[in-house]
Amino acid sequence: MTKLLEWLLGASLIGMAWGLVTFDLLDLQLPPQYRELAWPMPVYLLVVFGCYSLATVGYRVATFNDCEDAAKELQAQIKEAKEDLKKKGLKM
Repeated sequence: MTKLLEWLLGASLIGMAWGLVTFDLLDLQLPPQYRELAWPMPVYLLVVFGCYSLATVGYRVATFNDCEDAAKELQAQIKEAKEDLKKKGLKM
């Protein structure tokens, strides 16, 4: 199962549970406090997802490894390409 399908399955299950509780579709006769708590739940979940995403991106940026060997190799390739272009008559 792909990650997209996992997320869609989870979101649809949460959405169905939210709809059942909020609109009392199964006639569960839940106390009104449950419905009042369930009504803004999608907004809460969206805020939590945003915080999780921000924390994940921040962590990945903070622990990003420098690739010094790759940087040196890339600089050498750039220098080689510039020399090759100069030989072919391109002025930089």
